[in-house]
Amino acid sequence: MLFLGNGIVASILGIVVGASMLLLNAMGIRMFTPETLELGAARAVVLMVLGMVAGFVGLLLYYLFVRAGLVPFGLGLIAGFLIPALVALFRAK
Repeated sequence: MLFLGNGIVASILGIVVGASMLLLNAMGIRMFTPETLELGAARAVVLMVLGMVAGFVGLLLYYLFVRAGLVPFGLGLIAGFLIPALVALFRAK
């Protein structure tokens, strides 16, 4: 538990969880096809919700058990999700 309270370890773990949330969203978006529009939308929503639940559970576990690493984990979670999402947004234009 002390290892997870380290700021560097917590932020790296947050980055990994945030990036996995983004990968789940990308996988869900790829499931949209003109032939299976409704099923693709349902799968995308399920994957997006699973990613958000994983992020929430990670924050909750840090809050309950390792409060010393909560802020670095949360910042890593935000950075791991938003920075690649913003890069993809500006690359798409």
